[in-house]
Amino acid sequence: MNNTNQLTFLVSNLKKKFSRLDCILVVLMKKYSRSYIKKLILYGKVIVNYVVTLIPKKKIYHNDLIFVFFSLDMEFIKFKKENIYLNIIYEDPLFLIINKQENLVIHPGPGHISGTLLNGILYHYEKNKILPRAGIVHRLDRYTTGLLIIAKTLFAYDYLTNLLRLRKVVKDYDVIVIGQIKHDGVIDLPIKRHKHCRTKMMTGSGGKNSMTYYKVIAIFRHHTHLRIRLKTGRTHQIRVHLSSILHPIVGDKLYSNGIQSNINGYSIQLSNIIKYFSRPALHASRLCFQNPSNNIFQTWEVSPPNDLVIFLNHLYNFGFI
Repeated sequence: MNNTNQLTFLVSNLKKKFSRLDCILVVLMKKYSRSYIKKLILYGKVIVNYVVTLIPKKKIYHNDLIFVFFSLDMEFIKFKKENIYLNIIYEDPLFLIINKQENLVIHPGPGHISGTLLNGILYHYEKNKILPRAGIVHRLDRYTTGLLIIAKTLFAYDYLTNLLRLRKVVKDYDVIVIGQIKHDGVIDLPIKRHKHCRTKMMTGSGGKNSMTYYKVIAIFRHHTHLRIRLKTGRTHQIRVHLSSILHPIVGDKLYSNGIQSNINGYSIQLSNIIKYFSRPALHASRLCFQNPSNNIFQTWEVSPPNDLVIFLNHLYNFGFI
């Protein structure tokens, strides 16, 4: 099987006199990661105006012609297959949905070359090596549990990522936050990379438009159980937005901003659960979208994992005023 593809681009509509080659290709090849595109350039797989270039920062001008030659499975050559457990709750010939466990990184990166979801997909679904990001349609944070979609064909990947882009995938989350939130609401604040900490995001002007809806499920003495629905899907969006309104997620050390749970009046057992809850109390509980296999709108739901179930049970039994 020949997995080599060729793409041809005629550069137009530049907003300034010139742009970098790697920046242009990131926009033109949206399915592929920035690191993969840089690798293509460094491996001599990119030709500009009939000349091979190995310079990601090469200046590209209006009407320049770019050829890209690449192997569909090249992105994952360095990633080994690993027998990582996938808790599959739905599968058909086009895609599957898993209930992701906590402490599972989605994609290899600095500090996480192995032991990721992608490594597990390559083990269980070898044909996925020809798909962008091995078929991973969207992401969940390392410690966030719940529903995640994985495509099994290029058609399904294109279809599902397009649904996400058009905001036609309903994604609901359950979360426990610090403090009492009295009413349902929406957080409409742009999100961008943090100025000083590159692993962190922040709200502020110049960021990407981001919108989070929240519904109050239960109000406890010092905490609130919320149901979250995302209109957009920015990195760390739920965590950043809830922190921005001074109600960070229980267990979220990165975005707590020094706000700690008040445990006065709680039982010793509930107080200890809150004190030692070691990850953000966030779970992707529900997905709803049009199934490409049958064109029927379907809903998938999954209960929280044991640690969050125990936390919620104690709040509902002993956490009210």
